[in-house]
Amino acid sequence: MLKSNQLITAAVMAALPHLALADEATVELTEVSVESTLDRGNALNLKQPNSTASRLGLSAIEVPASVETLEIETIRMRGDINIHEAVSRTTGISDISNLGSGVAYSARGFTGNDSVGQAEDGIRLLTAAGTLTYPSDTWSYQRVEVLRGPASVMFGDGTVGGIVNSIRKAPSRDSSVQALVGTGSRGEYRAAVGGTGAVGEIGAFRADASITGGNGYVDRGEHDSQKIMTNLLLSPTDKLRINVTFDHSDESPTRYTGIPLRNGRIDSSLRKENYNISDDKQSFTEDRLRAKVEWELSDALKLSNVSYWFNAHRHWRNVEYFSIDNASNTVDRSGYTEIKHQQKQIGNRFALTSIADAFGHKNRWSAGYEVARVDFKYFDNFYHDNDPSSNVAIKNFTPGYFQTIDPTALDFVSKTVQQSLFVEDAFDVTNQLKLSAGLRQDWINVDHESRLTTASTDKDYSPFSYRLGAVYQTTPNTAFYGQYSQGSDPVSSIVTLRPRNSAFKLTSAQQTEFGIKHALPEGKGELTFAVYHIAKDDIITRDPSNPTLRVQGGKQSSRGVELSATLFPVNHWRTDLNMALLDARYDELVESVGDPAVSVSRAGKTPTDVPEKIANAWVYYQQASWEAGVGARIVGKRYANNANTSTMQGYTVYDASIAWRVHPKATLRGNLRNLTNKLYAPVSYDTQQFILGESRRIELTAELAF
Repeated sequence: MLKSNQLITAAVMAALPHLALADEATVELTEVSVESTLDRGNALNLKQPNSTASRLGLSAIEVPASVETLEIETIRMRGDINIHEAVSRTTGISDISNLGSGVAYSARGFTGNDSVGQAEDGIRLLTAAGTLTYPSDTWSYQRVEVLRGPASVMFGDGTVGGIVNSIRKAPSRDSSVQALVGTGSRGEYRAAVGGTGAVGEIGAFRADASITGGNGYVDRGEHDSQKIMTNLLLSPTDKLRINVTFDHSDESPTRYTGIPLRNGRIDSSLRKENYNISDDKQSFTEDRLRAKVEWELSDALKLSNVSYWFNAHRHWRNVEYFSIDNASNTVDRSGYTEIKHQQKQIGNRFALTSIADAFGHKNRWSAGYEVARVDFKYFDNFYHDNDPSSNVAIKNFTPGYFQTIDPTALDFVSKTVQQSLFVEDAFDVTNQLKLSAGLRQDWINVDHESRLTTASTDKDYSPFSYRLGAVYQTTPNTAFYGQYSQGSDPVSSIVTLRPRNSAFKLTSAQQTEFGIKHALPEGKGELTFAVYHIAKDDIITRDPSNPTLRVQGGKQSSRGVELSATLFPVNHWRTDLNMALLDARYDELVESVGDPAVSVSRAGKTPTDVPEKIANAWVYYQQASWEAGVGARIVGKRYANNANTSTMQGYTVYDASIAWRVHPKATLRGNLRNLTNKLYAPVSYDTQQFILGESRRIELTAELAF
């Protein structure tokens, strides 16, 4: 829809000839109605191609899976600075990020980076020690796509709960520059700039840079990050595109692992306390180089090849675990931990895609080969289980410095090679019925070599994944779908597989899902509804006949319903709603309690950090020169242990945003986070230690475009 000033200009230009002819005569002008509304293309994007759920160029409504697209315009209106903040507002996804895992999510009853994957432009950095730290800042991304449920057909193991795929902005030959500068309470700051333009006769270039930082919402909560992303696109012919990107990021998040509970409850007087040491450290540095070639061999056949190199360095130095000594009203500290990661990954993915008809019916297929190699070095200081301890006053204490008994040393090195063959097909039986199938065979080899002991391992895996689905479109705007899929998760991160876990195979999961996708007439909105059941087999449990032994044979499952909607009920108004209700539980799980020889069943219990109720709502109002919105994020109760005896209470957090377009190319925006200053815990760090959520914060930004 045209902006209001464009409509006014068009109306005036159309009226000028009539005014000249009329001279002094009375002229009756036709009434022009000028409307301003949010871009209705930024809804659930059911009619737009989705690259995360399929490589066939299918739109979201044509894919038999739960997919959701979050556009950067929506992210900016909500005031979300980080990717994990934005993703936590999508359907059924909760943010469980912490110091140890970096960025992590819970989806459909499964948690962490070994079950909910992350990618950028469809390429994954394999998970090491359950940790992923990239991407973080939302600047320089065009949208975020979320696929819920097993994504192994597209992305391999470690994606039973789903995957989050961040899509970066593409270069354009049309020159433009965007900039943002912001400040907020608690010393928060943010600045970013990005631009694109032509390079010679066949190229386009884009560069984006951003910095963020501040004092954090707890004592000594300082954080900062810097990132630069570059992108060169060359089109020597209409049939050939070559895209080269290079990125660098350097991030130091807040060094905070929460507060200890007092008698099993959060003590509100400790809200701002940070019991970490003075010389704490958390540093993530990543470099990424990627080259992509797309070549249209014919009108019906396209070749694509992506080669990449990733390099990640991570460093932690903290004291991580705390407990309250009620007798002395002090805090005992333990877990003086230093860890370093050096991770390098190189890989290549080759694919052929065809849109040629088959047997007189529309048909699309894609097939290819992918290989990745990860070289990893792991350093730590707890290889002999020697852990110092300290005690500090519960408030107004001297943080002290890092201490260790064992020096930080190279614990082990590993080499992981993963090869994959994949194929996908979508066949139109009729104009209304589409059948689809995806198959993937992986071969994974992990060579682990300990540098402190003689324990080493060389392990092979060969998981097979598939998805079978059907989509029936009763109208172009309404689709019913069903699918059955199988994926796999490791019992621990493949790259950092320890010898003690080398005897275990990958877990396997099966999902059944049915759903409806519907686009309302006249652009009034879009809706999706899904029901699903996932069963995951071969999780680690205890041998019932000998509880001292860890064996495979446990099982967990999740079943639920999900609803999402973006509605434009009347002019100037937009409403975003989503809700997820699920029943996640262990069907078979035995744990030892205290004495390794004593075991107890956890059957029927809910896995840790899994909310069984999640909902989000946003309401926006927009005029030509200003807009405002208010939103709520609702997360149900969760548990910090498998026994479900440590409970994190549910919470509702309200946010608001208002923007004023002072100029067609300049917008001032104010964001208010946690309006009611709600005290809540989004994630646990230990059974009796919760990480508290952000307190009330206001941010003011200026957004510029040239």
